[in-house]
Amino acid sequence: MKNIQNDADYEEIRLRILAISSSSPKQWGKMNVQQMLVHCQMQLKLGLGEVPAQIQGPALMRTKLIQWLIFSNLPWPKGANTPKEMDVLANNYPLEDIESEKNELLTYIEKARKKGGLAPHPLFGKLNQKDWARLIYKHLDHHLKQFGS
Repeated sequence: MKNIQNDADYEEIRLRILAISSSSPKQWGKMNVQQMLVHCQMQLKLGLGEVPAQIQGPALMRTKLIQWLIFSNLPWPKGANTPKEMDVLANNYPLEDIESEKNELLTYIEKARKKGGLAPHPLFGKLNQKDWARLIYKHLDHHLKQFGS
């Protein structure tokens, strides 16, 4: 499975982020492009330990079966639950212009690529570096597809 530690996969994601614009057509969901970019930044901030998070959701989410489904090549469902810290709409996070948000997201992806261990995920619990790299790629891929990129 693709992951952000792989240089080719990272470059693909980087180019897709750079290609997105405020006029990119939304395919589903409630967030606009800037909100989606901040939402993706929050995943990385959680992983890097910059935003504290409590384990939440049912224990089923932290089982090997669910982790296998999450890390499989199956597409994620549209409108899936999100950790409360990543809920941009509920938290009313401030938004910058789209170029600033894209650059901020790319900066956080680079930080995650360089850091060895990441914090436990609020829904999926403790993940190894390989699983975090796959989760980050899959999350970014899901939301970039949300806006046609």
